[in-house]
Amino acid sequence: MENLSSPMAADLAARVERERSAYDAGIDRKRYQALLASHAGYQNGLARARIARAALAATPLRRVLEVGEYAWVDWLEKTGLAPGEVVCINISQRELDVGIAKSLGTRLKPDFRLMDAHELEFPDGHFDAVIGWGILHHLDLDRALGEVARVLAPGGVMVFSEPLDMNPVARLVRRLTPEARTPDEVPFRAAELAAVRARFDVEVTYEQLLSVPVGVVSRLLLPHPDNALTRLAFRVDDTFQRLLPAAGVWYRKATFVGRPRA
Repeated sequence: MENLSSPMAADLAARVERERSAYDAGIDRKRYQALLASHAGYQNGLARARIARAALAATPLRRVLEVGEYAWVDWLEKTGLAPGEVVCINISQRELDVGIAKSLGTRLKPDFRLMDAHELEFPDGHFDAVIGWGILHHLDLDRALGEVARVLAPGGVMVFSEPLDMNPVARLVRRLTPEARTPDEVPFRAAELAAVRARFDVEVTYEQLLSVPVGVVSRLLLPHPDNALTRLAFRVDDTFQRLLPAAGVWYRKATFVGRPRA
């Protein structure tokens, strides 16, 4: 057990409190989502849900933990999967309230709990799956991955989607929308990708290369995100990734499907 009075523990506690305070106060994501999440991310959102469903459907789902509060909607509720229990945790009550509001009209009724992902309050091997969407890059990655691996049952699976920090258009948009992020979040680069691979036997699907600039342009020209331009960009990105996997680090996001290493 880490000494709670140590400098590292104090730094982590301060980081957690900054995240809590920022999200309880409210993060303004509107401009960022309009630029990158609507058209640029639409096709990949559909593909990501298919990847998540395939991974989760291949695992007997008694208990699922989401680190966050909204991936369960696309990856479980909308895909028809029915775990026996879904628990969603978040450090911010305001964020949990968003998930609770969504659950009022859904088939699944997650158990929403206020909890720090660095110290999961569950026994070892408790969950068959741990999922999350845009959450790990807010955390002390090594500590959080260790907790994810700890609470996964033998044969369990983790599915996470995280932003990358190499795509030039995405980096520009992040620079132009500082109100959409917290001071401690760190989009993944080589070190973070290596940290995930060190703990998990993982498959990585990279998302959005050409889709980023095409998405930004198509939003100005076409009202619906499902259009000829976004579909073409998605197909080009998918083909390019299969032909040249090493170029994946230049994409905007990545989805990880993994199982803990022995």
